[in-house]
Amino acid sequence: MKIGDLVNHPKGMKNVCKETYAMGIIFEVIIPQNPPGETQVEVLWRNMPHALRYAESQLEVISESR
Repeated sequence: MKIGDLVNHPKGMKNVCKETYAMGIIFEVIIPQNPPGETQVEVLWRNMPHALRYAESQLEVISESR
């Protein structure tokens, strides 16, 4: 995943607004240095005032940025 990719939750989210979480954009990629671990990404969702952080494995890329 890289900045600008459009993502969603592959299994969806329960008890949240489906419109808000239907599609988000990768805002930042955080690659852990010490100790090495899973890459995390910050996602801006529709109608959200700030980005939320997720493990890369929790999301699915639906459109890659160029």
